[in-house]
Amino acid sequence: MAIGVLIKHVTKNGVNAKILLPHIIELRALAVRQPGYISGETFFHLDRPEECLVISRWTSLERWQHWTGDPRRIELYENIKKHLRTKTEFNIYAVGLW
Repeated sequence: MAIGVLIKHVTKNGVNAKILLPHIIELRALAVRQPGYISGETFFHLDRPEECLVISRWTSLERWQHWTGDPRRIELYENIKKHLRTKTEFNIYAVGLW
């Protein structure tokens, strides 16, 4: 079953979330080569410039979980964490009906 992962980042006070974009682009460049990756989109909140939402689609929860354990992903995510005010939220949803 395909899944959508909603990833919400909130940067430190006074830091525009667009600072995360190079890191997100690098993560996505690696993700597209992972088995099970379908697509990804990045959104920046219009009223809260410190907030960013990434939607990542995968063919299965197992493929997503495998990706979260990838050492390259972990290393790149550490670069994102340096800019964050709060812990990143990960919410996983099933796509479509079953």
